[in-house]
Amino acid sequence: MKLNRRTFLVNSGTLAAAAVSGGVATSAKAAPAAGSPKPRKPYEGIGDAPFAAGEPCLQAPAETTMGVAWKVSGLSKGVVEIADNPEMRGARTVKAGGYGLVPIDVSVLQVRLENRKPATTYWYRTVSTPFTDYKNIYDAKLGKPVVGKIHSFTTMGATAHSHFCMMCDTHARWEPFELIVAKLKELRPAAVVWAGDATNTTQEKETAVEIFLDPQVKHRDYAADIPVFFVAGNHDFRGSWISKLDEVVHARHPAERTGAEWDLKWNFAVRLGDVAMIGLDTGEDKPDGHPKWFGLANFSPYRRAQAEWLARAFERPEIASAPHKVVFCHIPLYAAPDHPDYPHDGVKIDPQDYAYWSRECNELWNPLFEKHGVKLVVAGHKHCLRIDPPSKGRSWHQIVGGGPELGRTHKGPDASRFPTVIEGKVENGKLVVTAHDVWKNRVAAKITI
Repeated sequence: MKLNRRTFLVNSGTLAAAAVSGGVATSAKAAPAAGSPKPRKPYEGIGDAPFAAGEPCLQAPAETTMGVAWKVSGLSKGVVEIADNPEMRGARTVKAGGYGLVPIDVSVLQVRLENRKPATTYWYRTVSTPFTDYKNIYDAKLGKPVVGKIHSFTTMGATAHSHFCMMCDTHARWEPFELIVAKLKELRPAAVVWAGDATNTTQEKETAVEIFLDPQVKHRDYAADIPVFFVAGNHDFRGSWISKLDEVVHARHPAERTGAEWDLKWNFAVRLGDVAMIGLDTGEDKPDGHPKWFGLANFSPYRRAQAEWLARAFERPEIASAPHKVVFCHIPLYAAPDHPDYPHDGVKIDPQDYAYWSRECNELWNPLFEKHGVKLVVAGHKHCLRIDPPSKGRSWHQIVGGGPELGRTHKGPDASRFPTVIEGKVENGKLVVTAHDVWKNRVAAKITI
């Protein structure tokens, strides 16, 4: 049986489960032996089991805030110690959560660092303390704290280094992801945008924890010193658990929103040196009325709400004054009328079709791009590097990044299919954009705007 790309992505979790269980996918659990102690529930503590904490991941960066998230192996509490020097002299301890009760969890701890200075370097480390026993608040015991390594980060801001990278369509494929994060560690940008389809279909929290916080690669510390912006792709909306993604990936800080914008979790407009980085969510790749969604899709209102938010974001002084405005999204926002992608615009309801580009997003957002001088749109989704220069009615370049295929698709060898890192930096007042083919470790394309 031949598997096309979409069948593979939907079924990859089942195939992996079958491999682990010796070829038979099953959810049955062995019954405990007679007379054995009652199994400990996860929220009752770790007992005498070993405890471990993973590498921290910097998320949702901004001028004065930074999110930190990390994996833990059992019920625990966590803090972040932060200082303005690498020796951690005078370090301040920041707890998880807001006011009131500090959250604890069995798999992920999250801390939001606030009241930082723009374009400033800080050093930090995580401290995770397990509960060995937790019957209730009056009958609980703590284990030995696990103190993480010291890392550093630099906040965003108009005087920060104008250097970013974008990765996309990683689809939990660890071989290409290893190549991508190795390139990121080599380039050391000030920030990375993960432009969607990090996941395939997410049925449980553990899948998201592995993908975002504990990838099965050598460089699991890929985001310990380089902060990551997240922009959702269509696959990042699939699965019965995925609506809870902010339990693993920090949403944007609530202070960035007005009351009417409360549900725009992932959009960002942040200044990074001479670049205004703008994140937009193209949503799913089929219309809301498509039968596949069982009435669950509500993306058209979401796209319209983003247009309203975007109009206000462009008026903010730090965004309006940026010499270079760059938009990041997952589904491309343009296809030429004579291009094979053009008919597949995500508008018609067809069980066999899906959006190769988003006409709805283009019609909502492009007038704002033109009004406010957007110079570049960086997208993914198509798993193939493409550069669209400006054309009539569109003054911005579009760069579409590659996917996880290493020179081969289900149809056979295809040298045009390779994972990319799209790098942008400002040099002598111009925006220089480089597309890195991380499979062959070469520069695949380079433009200056």
